[in-house]
Amino acid sequence: MDSALRLELNSLVATASNGSIPRSLQVTSQDTSFIQIVNNRGHVLASSASVEGEGRIVAFSPKGSAEFRTLSNLPIGSGNSYRVAATSVNTSTGPIIIYVGESLGAIDHSVHAIQIGLLIVDPVLLVIVGLTVWWLIGRALSPVEAIRSEVEDITARALERRITEPVVHDEIGRLAVTMNEMLGRLEASSQRQKAFVADASHELRSPLASAQSELEVSLTHVTSTDWPDSARIVLGDLERVRRIVEDLSILARSDERTTNWSASSVDLDELVLRECTRLQRIAPLVIDASSVSGARIAGDPEQLGRATRNLLDNAVRHARQRVNVKLSQDSQGAILEVSDDGPGVRAEDRGRIFERFVRVDSSRARSSGGSGLGLAIVFEIITAHGGTVEVTDAKPGARFTVRLPGADVAP
Repeated sequence: MDSALRLELNSLVATASNGSIPRSLQVTSQDTSFIQIVNNRGHVLASSASVEGEGRIVAFSPKGSAEFRTLSNLPIGSGNSYRVAATSVNTSTGPIIIYVGESLGAIDHSVHAIQIGLLIVDPVLLVIVGLTVWWLIGRALSPVEAIRSEVEDITARALERRITEPVVHDEIGRLAVTMNEMLGRLEASSQRQKAFVADASHELRSPLASAQSELEVSLTHVTSTDWPDSARIVLGDLERVRRIVEDLSILARSDERTTNWSASSVDLDELVLRECTRLQRIAPLVIDASSVSGARIAGDPEQLGRATRNLLDNAVRHARQRVNVKLSQDSQGAILEVSDDGPGVRAEDRGRIFERFVRVDSSRARSSGGSGLGLAIVFEIITAHGGTVEVTDAKPGARFTVRLPGADVAP
C-alpha cells in the first residue's frame, strides 16, 4: 500500500510542479481512496470526489519529501483507519501540501479473518499434533517399556535370563544388546564370586580341620602327647590360615580398587637379590641370580617385594634342581624373568594360571603348600603398577616374565 501511495504521490508532484492542478482529482476507488491538495494556509486547492466539499481533513504537515502515517476518524468512508502519504511541493504560486490516502478496511478485514481462523484452527491443530506425538512417542518407546519390564523380573537368582532383542538394530536394539552384555557380565561376576567364596571356604577348612584334629588327639592322650611337637603342628596350620586370609584380603582390596600404594623409587634388584638369598638358605635347589643387574622403578617396595616373593616361591615349588633369575632394564623399564626346570605350564593353561584358586596340574596340590592365590596376587600387584606378567616355555620348565615401567614412565 505504501508503494502504491508513493507512486500516486510522485505523479501528483510532477503535475503540480508544472503549475497545472485540476480542481477535481481522480482516485482508484471513490469509496476507499482520497486526494487532497492544500496551500500553506490550509485552504483546499483540489480534492477527489470522495472528499469534495470537505475542509482540510489531514492536519499534519510533512517534514520530508514523503511522510507516511496511519490515521483514524477521518470524515470519509465508514470509520476505517487510513494510510496517508504526504509531501510538500514548491510551485510558482507558492508551497502546497499533497495528501494521498487509502483505506485499511480491506487489510483490517483480512487480519481479522486470519485471527478468527487461527483462534479456531490452532487449538484443533495443537490437539491433533499432541495426540499424534503422544501416539508416535508411545509406539517408539514401547520397546523400552518391554525391556524395562523384562529387566524388572530379573533377580540375582535369575541372571542367566536375557532380554528379547528387537529385530531392528536401531538405538532400542543397541540398548537391548548392551543390557544383555551387562547381564552377562553380572552373571560372570556372580559366578566368580560364588566360586571365590567356595574356594576360600575350602582352603580355610583344611588347615582348621588339621589343627582341630591335632588338638583333639593331643587332649585325648594328655600324658603321652609331645606337646611342643603338637604346638608346632597347630602353629603351622594357623600360619597357613594367616597366609590365606592375608592373600584374600589383598585380592578383596584389589577388587574394590582400594589397593593404594605409595609411589617411591625402588631398586628392584635389591628386592630380587634379597628373596634369592632367602630361598638359597631354605630351599635344596640352585638359585642362580648371576644375571640380576640394576633396575630402578617407581612403586611400593612392600607390594613389589610380595610379588617377587610369590614368583620365586612358585618357581621353587615346581623346580626339580634349579631356578634361574634374570633382571635387566631397557628404555621402557625393568624386565624380570624367573624360570625353573620343572614340568612347565601347558599352552592351554597359560591363560588360567593367574586366576584365583587355579591349579592346572597335580604338582600344584594343596599338600605342596600353595593356596592357588600366589600368582593371582602377582598379577594384581603388577597390573596395579602398570606392568604385565606372562608365562612361556623355558624348555624345560616355565618362564615367568614381568615387565614394569621405569621410574620416569610409571603410572
